[in-house]
Amino acid sequence: MEKIIEFIKKFFDSGENNEPKTGITIAEAEKLIEEAEAEKIITLDKELPLKMIIVSDNHGKEEQLEEVLTYYPDADCFLHCGDSNLEPDNELMKQFIAVRGNTDYTENYPDEQKIKLASGEMIFIEHGHKSAVEHGPDRLIYNTMREAKEAKHVIALYGHTHKVDVVTVENLLVINPGSIKSPRDGVIKTYAKLEITQNEYHVQILDISNHHVVKEFNFDRVVDNPVGNSSEKPL
Repeated sequence: MEKIIEFIKKFFDSGENNEPKTGITIAEAEKLIEEAEAEKIITLDKELPLKMIIVSDNHGKEEQLEEVLTYYPDADCFLHCGDSNLEPDNELMKQFIAVRGNTDYTENYPDEQKIKLASGEMIFIEHGHKSAVEHGPDRLIYNTMREAKEAKHVIALYGHTHKVDVVTVENLLVINPGSIKSPRDGVIKTYAKLEITQNEYHVQILDISNHHVVKEFNFDRVVDNPVGNSSEKPL
């Protein structure tokens, strides 16, 4: 953010008669913007294997958040796809990397989070309402792939629909964990567990009430090939 401010000040610094002064090249502008974008990326340095717990749409309910935090003391990180309806300084939410949902009226969450893993994966988290995911994840997929650029493995996480979704498109793995409060695709309140190993992405959708597996997906993770070359393995 500081780099963006520096860019704005340099570009719009007024000269004589308050005329804007264009004392910056396109290359300088692009470099400043790239540096500003890099500052917003969270880095997770732990090597594979990794275990991540993904939740969304608890809408103020703290019990479910406490349940997953307690049940997975060995998780490498906890990710929240929005509509927590809790402040970032809430003791439970402090343990999640979270984004702002359409019913999160606080402005203290970012609209998106980007995480870079030591293994090379880029993870993009957003709630999904700004990508109109209620009509399908196509816009979210397009935007994520455009932002991901040359990353070989990309993971996009979203919520909002209160419906479970796990798909792959080219080098992109997309996960919606459903809602841990009010599901709209059945009666089971769900969350997701993502495990990344050298060879595989293992995705489980679990029932928050008993942690039983509701759905399970396995996708090959080949270092030099995109995720989309894999297929879901039958259970």
